[in-house]
Amino acid sequence: MVRLRVEELFLNDDRELKGYEEDPDDRTAIVSLRELKAARKQSKDRHILVRVRGAELGRVTLLSPERMRVGRSQDSEMWLSDDGVSRRHATLVREGDHYMVEDEGSANGTFVGGVKITRHELKDGDVIQFGPTAVFRYSLSDESQEALLRQLYDASVTDALTGAHNREHFDTQLRAEMSYARRHNTDISLVIFDADHFKKVNDTYGHQVGDAVLVEIAKVVRATVRSEDVFARYGGEEFALVLRGIDIEGAGAVADRLRERIAALEIPTEHGPIRVTVSAGCASLTTSGEKTPEGLISAADKRLYGAKHAGRNRVKTSD
Repeated sequence: MVRLRVEELFLNDDRELKGYEEDPDDRTAIVSLRELKAARKQSKDRHILVRVRGAELGRVTLLSPERMRVGRSQDSEMWLSDDGVSRRHATLVREGDHYMVEDEGSANGTFVGGVKITRHELKDGDVIQFGPTAVFRYSLSDESQEALLRQLYDASVTDALTGAHNREHFDTQLRAEMSYARRHNTDISLVIFDADHFKKVNDTYGHQVGDAVLVEIAKVVRATVRSEDVFARYGGEEFALVLRGIDIEGAGAVADRLRERIAALEIPTEHGPIRVTVSAGCASLTTSGEKTPEGLISAADKRLYGAKHAGRNRVKTSD
């Protein structure tokens, strides 16, 4: 088993991969070469973009059969936060069995293979650049290879301790989910919560028990929320939850359900079982004064601290 870079998944079959299988005791692997080679026996019918430079390195985007707008605009189907990307930067469109990339008069240009283009038919392996830093590789892939690429990316955006997403992924997904909500005229809510008196847990029982508490909290959350919800470790003992299509009342109900289930936990330690509680603050797009990711975070964070000051082990959905 070996850890592979994204670029290695695009090597030709006849290229020798020296040194990758020399150590049978390497346990840091995500995929094996055997699995990778088996995947190539399938039909390559997936048109994908894999990010190879900039934020979210390794992220996989499956191209839509419909027109996909690329840019910083909140209504873009492929939203990019990179500096130098225009609001309406480019468009990806399918024509027959191939895809075209078209620049939409962007300020910093669209490039394929280092050459500035206005319209270009994509070929397998083409490297596309939107502005200075957003770089992707276009690939024709089969189902198994796409799954392996997604597995690599998932590992890169996951908090190693809790299995929740990491902060970088949360920041990107919150913006993407807000863009989705605007395009579809739906609501979106944010819940920020953390463990009450967590410092006391660490000081009394040690950091190993503190880590166990965070792991158990994360298990409860994953067992409670939907697959489309974004669950992330926001920092330290603080977590965040992005709820697609849920209004402020619904967010409060979800947060309170989590609060009750976490309060019911008995976490074993060498000193006997302990219990923990959480406090939470909620905000939604439709009720937020500042309808930006920063505004939503600020509102939820303010209400979290309001819940702390009101006695902890509670949820606040308003100031």
